[in-house]
Amino acid sequence: MGEVRESERRWAAAFENVPREHGFEPLRVQGTLPPALRGTLYRNGPGLITLLGQRYAHWFDGDGAVSAVRFADGAASGAVRVLETAGLAEERAREKPYFGAYGTKAPGLWNPVRSFRVARGTSKNPANTSVLAWAGRLLALCEIGRPFEVDPADLASLGETDLDGVVEGAFSAHPHFVAQTGYAFNIGTRIGHPRAIDLFALRPDGTAGRLGRVPLALDTMIHDFAATERHLVIFVAPLSLRLLPMMFGLRAFDQSLEWLAGRGTEVIVVPLDAPGSPRRFFVDPFWTWHVGNAFEVGDGTIALDVVRYRDFPSSNEWLSRIVSGSVDADTDGYLARAIVDPKRESVAFTPLRPRTGEFPRVAPRADGRRHGVLYWTEHSSREVGRYGPPDTVARVEPDTGELDAFTFADGHKPSEAVFAPRPGGDGERDGWLITQVYDPGAHATYWAVLDAAHVSDGPIATAHLDHHVPLSFHGAWWPAP
Repeated sequence: MGEVRESERRWAAAFENVPREHGFEPLRVQGTLPPALRGTLYRNGPGLITLLGQRYAHWFDGDGAVSAVRFADGAASGAVRVLETAGLAEERAREKPYFGAYGTKAPGLWNPVRSFRVARGTSKNPANTSVLAWAGRLLALCEIGRPFEVDPADLASLGETDLDGVVEGAFSAHPHFVAQTGYAFNIGTRIGHPRAIDLFALRPDGTAGRLGRVPLALDTMIHDFAATERHLVIFVAPLSLRLLPMMFGLRAFDQSLEWLAGRGTEVIVVPLDAPGSPRRFFVDPFWTWHVGNAFEVGDGTIALDVVRYRDFPSSNEWLSRIVSGSVDADTDGYLARAIVDPKRESVAFTPLRPRTGEFPRVAPRADGRRHGVLYWTEHSSREVGRYGPPDTVARVEPDTGELDAFTFADGHKPSEAVFAPRPGGDGERDGWLITQVYDPGAHATYWAVLDAAHVSDGPIATAHLDHHVPLSFHGAWWPAP
C-alpha cells in the first residue's frame, strides 16, 4: 500500500505553473503518427496554480491556459498560452490577489466593491474549464462568465464575447451538439435576481439565440446538462448557495454551497419545441458533474450516460485535494445509464462500470444515430482512485458491456480522451483517441494517440512537449479542412 501511495502521488508535481508559453513549435514524436490524422486538439485547464504569491486551493481555480497539438503529414506541433482575462490583468495591475475563486476565498475580509461585483456576477472569470470549437471560432469556457475568445491560429487572447448580446450572464462550460439539427445548446445559471437557468441555442451559421429562461427556487450551481434532438434535461441537485459568507470574504464559493439532501434532486425536462413549458419533478438526491451521452429511447423516456455521485460535498472534497497532491480519500463517481421518465416522474440508474472515473465523451456522429460507444477515463484500481486522478483510457459499449481499455504505467496520468474521426471513416470506432498525458518522471506533458478500435494496444504514437502543463479538463477536436 505504501508503494502504491508513493508512486501514485508523483503526479502532484503537475500542479505547478506552466513554465513557458509559446505558439506552435515542432514536437518530438515517438512512434508513427497516422498520415490521415490531420487537425488540432485544443484543451483547457488551469495554467497558473500560484498567482502573485497565492497558491490556489482547488483544481478548478487556476487561471486558464489553452494548450493545443496540431497534426499534419505525420508530424506534430504544440502550443500553450495562459489566457489574458480581465480579472487576471486587474490582479497583476494591483500586484496582489484580489478576487476569490471557486475553492479559494478572496483575500481579507469584507470589501464593498468586490462584494458588489460578486453579487452582480462581474468578478473574475478564469476561463479555465473547456473549449468550444464552433463556426470557425474557438471559445474558452467556465461556469461563471461569458465565453472568452481565443485565436485558433496562435492561441492569442481575444477577450470576452457576449455573442452579439445573447449572453448576459453565465455561459456553462458544457455546450452539447445535436447532430440531427447541427445546433449546439447550452445553459447559464443566474445567481441573485432572477434565480434562473438561461437556455441558449448556437446555430450552424455562427449566430446564437436565447431559447428562454427556467426559474429556480435556490441560488445554486449546475455543471452540465443533456441535449437530444427533442429535449434538454437538467439535473438541479439540492445545493443552496449562501451568498453572504462568500461576499464578506469568509468562505470560498464551494464552501458556501450547502447540501440539502431532504430536498432531493430536481429533474427539469425542457421540450425544444416548447421551451417555456418544462416538465419538473423531484427524485432522491444525487450529484453528477458530467453527461457523456443522451438520446430518446422511443417509449417516451430519455437515456443519459452520466458519472453519478452519492452527493456533492464528498465529490468536491476529493477534487479539492487534487491540487495539493494529498488526496487519500475514496471517490464514488461511477459510470451509469440514467433512464429519465417524465410521465412517471422517475430516474432509474444502471451501473455501466464497476470502477470509478470521470470525463465521459461520445464521438460525433454525422448521421445523428444513437451512440453505441462511450469513451472515458477510469481508475485501474480502488487504490489508484484513492490517491489521485485516473490512469486508464477506456472505450465502453453500454449496450453490450464490452470494454477496451489501456492503463498508463509509471504514474503517467491521461486526461479526457477526445475522439478524432478518420476522414471518410465509418462509425464511432473508426478514428483515434487523443489524450494529453503528464509524465512525472520527465516532469513533462505529451499527447498520446490511440486507435479507437484497439484501445488496449496502447499508443501508436506520442508527441512530446519539453515542459509540463497542469492536468487539464476538457478539449475539442478541430479537423483540418
